[in-house]
Amino acid sequence: MTPVLQWIKSHLLVVICSVVIIAAPVASYIVSSGMVEEARQDLADNASGARDLKKHRSKSVSLQVPGGEAISLNTTPNPKLIEAFRQAVEKIAGQSKEIHDAGLAHNRDFNGKARGADDLLPGHFPVPRSRRALEEMPFKLHEALLNAYGRMLRSVGAGMPPSPSEVAKGLERDRVGYVNSVRKDSVSELDDEELNQMRKALADARLDDYRSAATGESGGDPIRFYADESVLDIPPSPAGMLPLATMFDWQWQYWITEDVLTAMSEANGDDDVVNGPMKRLLGLSISPVGAAPAAGAGSSGGGGMGGMGTPGMGRPGGGGGAPGRNMGGAGAAGGAGAGVPGGASLPAHPGKAQIDPTAEARTDSSVSITGRVSNAVYDVRTVTCSIVVATRGLPDVLDALSRRNFMSVLDVKVRPADAFEAAQQGFIYGIEPVSTVDLVIETIWFREWTADAMPPDLRDMLGIRSTPQADANAG
Repeated sequence: MTPVLQWIKSHLLVVICSVVIIAAPVASYIVSSGMVEEARQDLADNASGARDLKKHRSKSVSLQVPGGEAISLNTTPNPKLIEAFRQAVEKIAGQSKEIHDAGLAHNRDFNGKARGADDLLPGHFPVPRSRRALEEMPFKLHEALLNAYGRMLRSVGAGMPPSPSEVAKGLERDRVGYVNSVRKDSVSELDDEELNQMRKALADARLDDYRSAATGESGGDPIRFYADESVLDIPPSPAGMLPLATMFDWQWQYWITEDVLTAMSEANGDDDVVNGPMKRLLGLSISPVGAAPAAGAGSSGGGGMGGMGTPGMGRPGGGGGAPGRNMGGAGAAGGAGAGVPGGASLPAHPGKAQIDPTAEARTDSSVSITGRVSNAVYDVRTVTCSIVVATRGLPDVLDALSRRNFMSVLDVKVRPADAFEAAQQGFIYGIEPVSTVDLVIETIWFREWTADAMPPDLRDMLGIRSTPQADANAG
């Protein structure tokens, strides 16, 4: 063993300590260099993350709101924001459904009862149950229609002055009483002064008879406004088979008339015709399905379904009939193939109508002041009518119409009315000045409930698709 090794061996602890003392600075330098590089990399990574956070913090986020425009804001998307947005959307969707359901009920329901296919003749719409039921349908439905109109007029308080024969009987009693009061045996024995007095007394009695009938003082119900079946758009008695679409339109026009007359009655509140603003309905007609608004409603061309009419639903050409009457007799029966008239077989039940209430309801500002036209969501039917109102009370009548079932007044024409001439015919309007008013009224009908009651030929005309019952049952 060499002296060096022997010395190292004998002084091993000293040697180890010396090596450590010499190697420590070198090792520390090497280790510290690695740690610095690692720290530098960590700092670089953190700086990159900070830049990413800053980028997300300034990010523009677009939030879609159902039924409205999107909301844009600069924020950082995070679970709390997403959850808050989800809750807000659910709340808005719930409110939208409530509004939709309320609007549907407002359009469909009448006095708390839902209108539908069975309103006039149960079991016949959208198609009757048998060929025999179809053959009898025009006559049974027309009879039911007349009865329904009679009930409607009574329910809204509409009525007419006493007939001339009724008034004449009362005046004859008054004449005999006057002759007896002046101690004469007959009218021929009266002098000129007595004759003039009798004529004035009889004229006053006649007007009083009409007034007491209007106010209910004669024992009957007070008249809210003057109207009867002759001024309504009631089709004439059928002469044979008719298209189902034509007969459905009878029921549809009944709903429209029901809304208009109810609004007119509501305009008078608890007042009778003498004291209320609404005095008399002179005439009423309803546009065919798919027709553009009537002239005077701001129309500058076709609208709705392009003026297309349902077979048997059009207006008679030329003069002769009452204005606004539908063709419901033999003329309409000639439309073979339109809804079973002729020898065609009974159509199958069309099934559920495919209506999407969320579809866009298109408008056309050239058609009317509202721009509403028939579309995939609703149908537009216009009503033209002439009424007599207290001039000062016209706004009350227009407001009552606008409150009932989404109706809008598109056009108003006013001209003076002669209350004295009307009184000669038995129509007592009261002491206020009155006017004759021509109206064009827009009515809206949601297909979400009307389409299921429509027969197949009308659905085809309006472009409404259906799910046949077999397919619906399979689903």
